[in-house]
This record gives sequence, structure tokens and C-alpha cells, in this order.
Amino acid sequence: MKNVLLLLLLFALCACVWPRSSQQDPGSEAPDESPGTGWTHFDDYTRLLVQPPDSELLMPVRGVRVRQVTDTFMAPRPGGRLHEGQDIFAPRGTPIYSATEGLIIRMGYGQLGGLYVMVLGPGGRRYYYAHLDQHADGLQVGDRVTPQTLLGYVGNTGNARTTPPHLHFGVYGSWWRSDERVVNPLPLLVNRNWQTLEALEENSSNP
Repeated sequence: MKNVLLLLLLFALCACVWPRSSQQDPGSEAPDESPGTGWTHFDDYTRLLVQPPDSELLMPVRGVRVRQVTDTFMAPRPGGRLHEGQDIFAPRGTPIYSATEGLIIRMGYGQLGGLYVMVLGPGGRRYYYAHLDQHADGLQVGDRVTPQTLLGYVGNTGNARTTPPHLHFGVYGSWWRSDERVVNPLPLLVNRNWQTLEALEENSSNP
């Protein structure tokens, strides 16, 4: 039984992080190719994959309330694409934090998403943060993240050049769940206590 579980975890690891140009549908807003993290963080992957997916996601954009987000999940987009996520509008340079714990498995620049970060979270779900103005200093593939981790800043890179600055927040389901290839993040989003986060940041900067 233990060998079977290990084999399943190995397959899950390959599906989550091995770069494949066919991993995303032609109309997907997620990046088509990126370096991946290889096998360096196997323990982190297995720990995340055996956990259940998060039932709640903390608002990733600083100062924004969930009620301010207009539901545009699966709305039509140019070229026959569908909008695989939610757009969270905020002034350029607004900080973006991870909505969950996890591991950065991809980051870089994509034609559609511009500057992006992809986080592997509990249960094998992948969280896609796109159109960033810039990444957080020192952020790199393989970093462990928590909801207090700064990922980057709101922008309009990629195919969002003609729109106001915003975060495109996408959630992609576990590879073994055919019923949740793409997940609407809006019903999962909950408001964050930004004052608590600011206090944590202040304490960490003044040891």
C-alpha cells in the first residue's frame, strides 16, 4: 500500500510541475510553458498534495474587499477564450499576497498573463497571479509561501495593457479531479484583516 501511495505521489508531482506545452488549453490564460521546479522540493510537494484543498482563500490584493470584485468567471474574451479567473482591480503598485500556503512552482512572463507567479497549494490546486507590475524582491521558484508572503504588485502587463491595473487571479484544479480543471475563486474568497498583516510586517522589520 505504501508503494502504491508513493507511486501516486510521483505521478502527481510530474503532473503538477513538469513543463509541458500541452498542459494548458489553447484558450487558457495560464502560461503555456515555464521552467518548473524539478525534484528539488519533493517533501514540500508530497506534504501539500496529501492535504485537502483550501475551503477559503484570503483576499490577495491589499485593501480590497470581496464585495468589490465583479464576477467575470468564464466571461467571453477575444479569440474565443473564456476568462478563467477573477480580475481584482486596484491602483498600480498595490501589494499582492499569497491567498494560501504553498510553494512557488512557476514564475516569469507570459504572452497573455504578463508577469505572473504560480503557487502550488494544498490538494494540488494551482494559484495563478497574473498581470503583475513587478515581482516581489528576492522571490524565486521553489520558495515556500504563506498568506503573509508578498508575491508582487498590481499592474497590467501581458494582454492587459489597455485595461486599468488589476490582478488576474486564477485557480486550477488538482490534476486527478476532472470536475475541477478550473475553479471559480470568488466563492472561496474571504476578506483579510489588513491591520493584522501590517502589524506582522512591522514586527518582522523591527526584531
